Amino acid sequence: MKPDDFEKRLQSQPLRQIPSEWRRQILSEAQIATRNSKPETRNKFVSTLLWPHPKAWAGLAALWIAIAALQFANSDSAGAAKKTAPPSADTLVILQQQSRMMAELVGPMPPREVDRPKPRALPRSERRAETACV
Repeated sequence: MKPDDFEKRLQSQPLRQIPSEWRRQILSEAQIATRNSKPETRNKFVSTLLWPHPKAWAGLAALWIAIAALQFANSDSAGAAKKTAPPSADTLVILQQQSRMMAELVGPMPPREVDRPKPRALPRSERRAETACV
């Protein structure tokens, strides 16, 4: 049987009405299901999201909690490090000497591509004159 024949046969059959008591029962159960499905939908979404690897997600959550705890514990010591005195003049002189010695050992650095000047581009009006002469 071809699909077109099936469709023609189906169209020729009269539609039957659903019994009214079935309709009422179906609609009432659908309303009950929609009232109760909202919290379940969220739970199903979360469980679907976390289902493939729940232990991995739990481990990741524990790791984030540990990192947050360590960050909170070290926040006081970071404030103490910021309050140290600036380097003395002797320290600055020593650092400058080390920089000079390093520059002597390494030698001059070749300019990078970014530092090299780009060739000057001709304005558009001059380009047209060059192409017209050729």
